[in-house]
Order: sequence, then structure tokens, then C-alpha cells
Amino acid sequence: MVFLHTIREGSREPANLAGILTPQRQTRRTIRTVEEGLGSGVIIDASGLILTNAHVIEGADAIHYRTADGDDGDVVVIGRDRDSDLALLRARMPAPLRPAPLGNSARVNVGDWVVAIGSPLGLHHTVTSGIISAKARGLDDSGIEFLQTDAAINPGNSGGALFDLKGALVGITTAIISGGGENIGLNFAIPIDIVREVLPKLRTGDVIHGWIGVRMVDISRSGARAMGIESGLVVVALAANGPAARAGIRVGDVVVGATGSGPATSQDVYRRIRNTAPGATMILTVWRDKQRVDLQVEVVARPRKE
Repeated sequence: MVFLHTIREGSREPANLAGILTPQRQTRRTIRTVEEGLGSGVIIDASGLILTNAHVIEGADAIHYRTADGDDGDVVVIGRDRDSDLALLRARMPAPLRPAPLGNSARVNVGDWVVAIGSPLGLHHTVTSGIISAKARGLDDSGIEFLQTDAAINPGNSGGALFDLKGALVGITTAIISGGGENIGLNFAIPIDIVREVLPKLRTGDVIHGWIGVRMVDISRSGARAMGIESGLVVVALAANGPAARAGIRVGDVVVGATGSGPATSQDVYRRIRNTAPGATMILTVWRDKQRVDLQVEVVARPRKE
């Protein structure tokens, strides 16, 4: 585990001095500003590779790390994936450190005990514990299904580790839901299985995923039987003027096939969408009015979050 400190340099104009100084004496000057950020990271390779959240390093001009032993130094960005909110860094460490072993988030069950390690509010290498509160929480239209935990996570924990009780890394802490920004027990981590999927791409640079602007949920078995289909995904929301909407997909459609094969789960379909290069097309087969309809959807890069 490492503590991350980011620095972002900027500039601003001074306050308007009209009415305080005469025009002849007013001068224009630029005030240099420095913004600092705090976050956490996980060492995943003895050579100095560090995994963190993309939002931790967003806009940073310099990034520094500090280990639990007090060693510190600079890091460089190898790659980032803003869609999954992951970033890969390389640190120039004086000695190899033991990497965190990667676990299997698919085998994590609701109720399992977990431990979060990070640097909340700058308090280096803080350990909290809790349970897995839920799995497969969809927070946006990225299709990423997050692990929910009540292990305390606060600002500064972002990019830190969520371990099972065997010491295996099962998630990267990334977000909280709270009215005031403080921990109220609704905390989320990126499953390590998503990390495994993205990591090879992160090693080669910035990652761009496919996106079609659709949110889907798995239909129940009884619902599928009532429709006379084996399985499907109900479209519950569409991005306005997004690729799926332009292709003619409607809210209430049931997706029963994606590019020639039937969908198993929404997670499988989302993975196919993410792994399709922007500019390519895919065929979604939907069940509508008791008929199968094939719709060609152009895949685009997911819009940047503001």
C-alpha cells in the first residue's frame, strides 16, 4: 500500500481593483496557484507498479508516493481508464516491495468480512473493516458492477485496497454515497475481476472503451418464461440521442442477443460493449411485440464525465 500526494499547478487573475486604484496605477499580474490532492494506491508488482483510481491523478502535474516504511519518491503514469476509474503508475522505489496478491471477486459473497486499507483524510495506511453489503451494484451506465461494503471509506481512501480475510485483493475502493461527503456505510469498490480485465490495456497506455448509452437489468426467470424466451435484459434507460437511441432501441425492449450470441447476463453484454472499439458496430437483438428485431448500433467512445 502507498499514500499518494498529487500537485496541480494553475494560475488566476487577481481580484478586480477598479475603484481602489487609479487606472494609471493598476497593473495586470498572474497569481500562481497550487492545488494538492490525497489518495491511495496498491502495489501490484515488485517492480513498482501501483494501481489507483483515475480520478485520484486527474489533472495532476506531479504525483508522489510514500510507503508504510517511510520511503517516498515520484511516480509516472503508465495508463489510465476513466470509464472504470483505474490508473496504473510506476514508482521508482529504492527496493522491491511485496505486491498485493490478486483475489477473485466473483467468489466473494454478501456477508463476507473485508478489510479496507488507505489514507483517509491524509492519515497514512489506515485500516478499517466491515462486510460485503451487496454485489453487482450498478452506479452508472458503464456496466461496471461494484462491490458494496460498510467498511469505513472516506476522502483519501480512493485507490486503496479492499482485502478479504486471506489477504487477497478483491477490490479497489473508489466511491461513497453520502449527502455530506462523509462515510455513512455506503461505500463501493471496483471488483478485482474488472481490474484483471483492464490491466493488460493499462500497461500499454490510456484505455478507451466502447459505449452505446443504454442501461439494462437482467430479467427474472419468471418474467422470461412469461415472455416465452430463455433469458434477456430489460432496457431501463437510454442516453438522449445516444447510439442505442439512434439505432431505434426503446425503453422496455428486452435484449435477447448481442452480436450473434445470446446474452447470459447484463455484465456479459456490457463487457462486449466495453471491449468493442469505438467506430465499430454491433447487432443487438431485442424482443419487442413478441418478435425478434435486429438493430445495428454504432459503438462510440464513452463521453467524459464532467
